[in-house]
Amino acid sequence: MRLEQAVEARAPTRIDLAGGTVDLWPLYLFHPEAVTVNAAIDLCVRVRVVPAKKSVIRLTDQNVNRTLEWKTPGKISGHSGYELFAQALRHFSVKQGLRIEFASDVPRGAGLAGSSALLVAFCGALMRSGKQRIRRDRFLALVRDIETCLIKVPAGMQDYYPALWGGVQALWWKPGEVLRESLPVLPGELEKRLLLVYTGTSRHSGTNNWEVFKRHLDGDRKVHRLFGKIVEAGQEMVTALRRGDFRGVGKAMAAEAEARKRLFPGIMTREIRSLESAVRRLGAIGTKVCGAGGGGCVVVYVDPEDKARLREKIREMGFQDLPFKIVKKGLSFRGIEYP
Repeated sequence: MRLEQAVEARAPTRIDLAGGTVDLWPLYLFHPEAVTVNAAIDLCVRVRVVPAKKSVIRLTDQNVNRTLEWKTPGKISGHSGYELFAQALRHFSVKQGLRIEFASDVPRGAGLAGSSALLVAFCGALMRSGKQRIRRDRFLALVRDIETCLIKVPAGMQDYYPALWGGVQALWWKPGEVLRESLPVLPGELEKRLLLVYTGTSRHSGTNNWEVFKRHLDGDRKVHRLFGKIVEAGQEMVTALRRGDFRGVGKAMAAEAEARKRLFPGIMTREIRSLESAVRRLGAIGTKVCGAGGGGCVVVYVDPEDKARLREKIREMGFQDLPFKIVKKGLSFRGIEYP
């Protein structure tokens, strides 16, 4: 690919509300009507790509004010945290000089699909700069496979949908297809019932998911039963969101969270258990790990009148409250949405 113009891309991260991990093929095939529910949020990843005359790749991580240079994309792989760029550049056969600048609104390893959003934004910027265009469903398959090659374990698919489409959505995993249902939810009604909390500890999503994945395929009956409960909770959440039953949404999230934390010991850390106990005593309806757990963020579902005192308690315990808004738009370039 020959890059021709400077491009700035932006992609939202997400909160997964129910049905995580069932997006791994082939797990959803063993659970009819498997569904994942998530919401795109305005904690975004931004990437700027600028073709350069000098045949050097210059990468600037604006979050840590660090700049690195390489003569070929292959050299990036020696620097932890930046292999994603090398993988994408190799796929697109980019061999010219390039300046890349990126920044993220979410901490690394937060469980909010920051790496997936970054890959979507970077690949989108490369394609727009090279005047290439593919349908969003093919784009999704591309970034899924690039990330799978990078992490060396199966990559789930739910994270790419909010980054590409935005909004609140139900993803129905069917044999041979995925049906994306855009849920008609008033974002403010969800926002005033959710607290997003960063525990201060990053995690590696592939590890927990891979352990659960293997146990499921090995025929572990307990894991199969718990996945069934996760799927059932996701179905109940979709029904509640369609009806505008926000008390039902909270109950479904709490049921999903209870089943999920029994899947694998590493999903719940000591810090998360402490937080869960504290907010439950103050009236929280449910506390759910984001992504694969093991650190990162958790989402707390509350009654709106309890939100202020729960936020105060969370900060008192030393955790970071991450304010957010639900956004309806996915990948965009200076405000222009991906076609």
